[in-house]
Amino acid sequence: MKVLNSLTSLGVTLEELYNPQIEKQIVVSLSDKNYEFNVVLTSLMDKIDCKISSFGANFWIRTNKGINYEKYQSLSTLQSAIVKSIKNKVDTAGDIRFSIGNTRYTF
Repeated sequence: MKVLNSLTSLGVTLEELYNPQIEKQIVVSLSDKNYEFNVVLTSLMDKIDCKISSFGANFWIRTNKGINYEKYQSLSTLQSAIVKSIKNKVDTAGDIRFSIGNTRYTF
């Protein structure tokens, strides 16, 4: 599994991703899957979170900081946590590509 791009290359800041008023969200694609994963950084109650979910795959997990409702301090540590979680919980050998979606899903 190889990471094809980085969150820092997407032109978005961590503050924008945590801001519930801004409609931006991380989308993760795997080269060997037909569905995408959304990374949710705030809950419906605007509480800090980090949940990786896919409606199409009927799947969701929380990163360690997400479980403890802690905020990531940099895009690179957030990216590492996302990659680690997907590597440990998703049956995939595909490459990972990050993008930014302009819709904020909270499931």
